[in-house]
Amino acid sequence: MQIERNEIRVFSAVVEAGGFSRAAERLNVSQSAVSQTIANLEHKLNAPLLVRGRKPTLTEAGIRLHSYAQTVIHEEAIALEDIQQIKTGALSTLNLAMSSVVNRFHGTELMLEFCERNPLTRLKLDVAPSREIIAGVDEGRWELGFGPFQRQMPGHFVARGFFTEQRVLVVHRSHPKFELLMHDSNPTLTEVSLITSYLDDAAKRPGLERLRDLFGSVWEVSHLDLRLALVDAGKGVTFVPDTLLPEFDQLIPVPNLNFGTIERTVGIYYKRHQPLSEGAKRFVAICDARFAALPPAP
Repeated sequence: MQIERNEIRVFSAVVEAGGFSRAAERLNVSQSAVSQTIANLEHKLNAPLLVRGRKPTLTEAGIRLHSYAQTVIHEEAIALEDIQQIKTGALSTLNLAMSSVVNRFHGTELMLEFCERNPLTRLKLDVAPSREIIAGVDEGRWELGFGPFQRQMPGHFVARGFFTEQRVLVVHRSHPKFELLMHDSNPTLTEVSLITSYLDDAAKRPGLERLRDLFGSVWEVSHLDLRLALVDAGKGVTFVPDTLLPEFDQLIPVPNLNFGTIERTVGIYYKRHQPLSEGAKRFVAICDARFAALPPAP
């Protein structure tokens, strides 16, 4: 047995309007339709709900059903109001992860613009390594990712490229093996630490793509400024975007390496078959307007 939503509406209208004819006027239906609905409901429940009279009064069963009806109608009104607010950006949530470099150069301006336009939207913003973001979006930890694309992005992602960047392997002049790296870089790297934000589990990468095998050791440090500080102290080498190099004149590209420069497309990505929240749609629109979008990544 199930009480239909229309039965709840009609019953509530009779109680609140104080009669069958007034309820019919309120609902814009005939009085006989109201009477029939109440009769069917009482038959379904096998219990009288109203004591008929000039102004119907509630039975004990009717009092309980009216309490339930008020709860249902109130919850429906709240849900409809919430949906309307979500459509306007309020009550929605922007669940986003940015790479450290995207955050460094674009994060503040993007988030200020978004918050100014959508002051009631909830925010969940994390700064994380680019490979971790891709995995996190795939696992549902974040709805949107903004950072460098992998060479092969998951096929079930939508990837919207905004610009390209060159990742350059650099060493600080203070590194004890600086001169060797400048003149005989390949064998010297096997004695040097790579300081990076994140590397996949070695088992997940084909042998030729295991960057970790080309270095003496790998230090995974998610914080960009800490990575740069360690490199500045001569503790290892790291990949940095070419846009960062002008800020650090003591960071020198390591020469004569076929992997010393890596070009990446940078943009937003999300799951293809999962509808975007209103907050995510609005953030993507801001990014579309701010960046000259590249053709979609393959």
